[in-house]
Amino acid sequence: MLTSIREGLGKIFALVILLLIAISFIFWGVDFGLTSGTIAARVNGEDVSLYEFDQALRFREQQAVLAAQGNFDVNTRNQLRQEVINALVADKAILQRSQDRGFVVSDDDVATAIANRQEFRIGDEFSFDIYQSRLINEGITPDYYESLQRNALQLGMLQQSITGTSFILPYEFRLALGLLTERRRFSYAQFDVASYINEDTIPDESVELYYNANSQNYMTEPSITLEVLEITSDTMTDDFMPTESSIEEYYQANIERFVSDEQRRASHILFEPGNFISAEQVLERLNNGEAFNDLALEFSIDQLSAQNGGDLGFISRGLYPDSFDQALYGLETVGDYTQIVETQFGLHIIRLDDLELGQSQPIEEVRDILIAELELEAQGSAFYEKSIQLADLIYQNNTDLDFISSSLGIDIMRYEGVTPVDSEINSTILTNAFNVGLIDTGSTSPLIEISENHLAVIRVSDYVEPQERSLDEVTDLIRGQLARSDAERIAIADAEAFLERLQSALENGEDIPNIASQFNATWNEPRWVSRNGELNETPIELANASYTLQKPDLDSYIANITQLQSGDPVVMILSAVEMGSTEVLDEFTRQSYGLQLTDLNASIEYDAYVRQAVNDADINISQTVITPIF
Repeated sequence: MLTSIREGLGKIFALVILLLIAISFIFWGVDFGLTSGTIAARVNGEDVSLYEFDQALRFREQQAVLAAQGNFDVNTRNQLRQEVINALVADKAILQRSQDRGFVVSDDDVATAIANRQEFRIGDEFSFDIYQSRLINEGITPDYYESLQRNALQLGMLQQSITGTSFILPYEFRLALGLLTERRRFSYAQFDVASYINEDTIPDESVELYYNANSQNYMTEPSITLEVLEITSDTMTDDFMPTESSIEEYYQANIERFVSDEQRRASHILFEPGNFISAEQVLERLNNGEAFNDLALEFSIDQLSAQNGGDLGFISRGLYPDSFDQALYGLETVGDYTQIVETQFGLHIIRLDDLELGQSQPIEEVRDILIAELELEAQGSAFYEKSIQLADLIYQNNTDLDFISSSLGIDIMRYEGVTPVDSEINSTILTNAFNVGLIDTGSTSPLIEISENHLAVIRVSDYVEPQERSLDEVTDLIRGQLARSDAERIAIADAEAFLERLQSALENGEDIPNIASQFNATWNEPRWVSRNGELNETPIELANASYTLQKPDLDSYIANITQLQSGDPVVMILSAVEMGSTEVLDEFTRQSYGLQLTDLNASIEYDAYVRQAVNDADINISQTVITPIF
């Protein structure tokens, strides 16, 4: 148990189940000998506990239910079970590798990682009450959560040790950049599916037949009754008005912010860029006692200021280039001058002629600013205190939202018939509202962070499961779907017929646009595209599709059918490929691509390392994990 966390380090909890390895592994053998009720799997003799598996599975199921908006079946659950145990077993194998390589994570490292997590913070503060409340609400012990954090840090160290040394060879870089900058030229014929749609051709019998076979796809949205208690910082101090003494005290504490900028009067002698010989000669004459004003008039190429001895007037910081500013504000005594200073305008010798220190603004001039900032400060303090109260009340009474409401003096907002796509409810609240645990138990939610200064607690009741919609409700919808399906089929048939006709038309030099129109297609003339943004009014889908086609031989072409997301079939005719070159890229772009390619190479190397670790491991899975007994 980590003392620093226990003694007072917390915010809204987002369960951290590792599942860090996003790779689809071969499913390992099921061991019927693992009959213990506490073991989910064994990796090289070390156990993956059933508790770990249940926690990870519960988290993944909650995510899946939210994503499916309630349409979560047994097959999906069984698939998740396999994915979860695969990932946990992979994590165990990689953790063993990291331990073998000597990576160690201290208790202080874990404590710091937890304290820095936004889920447990209110503003800039870590709240132990929220930390403890979140773990209790999720049914997780502190030891288990801290072990997850330790594992995540250890895996991060291993990954960094592998990917941090990744590199690409020069020829690999040139080859990759050549592919990235490759250009392709193609024309295409597009078949507009919408122009083929005719709902009058879909009889009622077809609609009914389709509905009977697919009624499970036409469900109402699940709905709930939602109760929401919110606190925001801007409602904490409605009648706030600071005292005169507090305004004065705040003003004095921040008086440096209300001081005008120091200004310096300067003169300069300006030389052409790179003309160090002249500049050094003039600097030497200054050092020998000649008058600055006379030398400015004689040598400065800034004719306007030269007429006044080089005078530039009073200058604030930031008005001139950084090197000029630093040199001028580095002078300590009026009359001092700089060495040669280089800017984009040329070479300067700068003299300090006068200085005006910044002046404090009277308190009355900044009174409104002081009051506004004091109000924000008061709001922040009140919000933090109220947040701590709310977290403590949730911890003590996590099923009684009414008690929490009366204790804080904050009304509960009630919404009936709320669905997962309800646009009137905050999206963060809505996502949490359809959490399986809240729906099943009716308990108060953990703290939900909507923004930095906006928290909420919710309770869900009256869950209504999705219901099949009647045939009458969905007749028009199904008729439109069937008509569009028929239209796509006919459009694809026309595209195939056009493609077949295309070869002879190209060989005979026929009018391709005219032939395309005969097949109900819109012809688009040849254009060049590239991966780095050159599209020439071409849909990005087609530009990307062109790079999946084989390079045509010289004076030949490659033709193929692809389909846009809209459903429109397109016959593409690739006629030329122009190899790329690093010369077309500026240095910044080349460096950016180099970093991206190095990162990609590092990812490939780490994935290979993970796969090898898993392949080398002795892995056994409990039968009850794969085929649970309910």
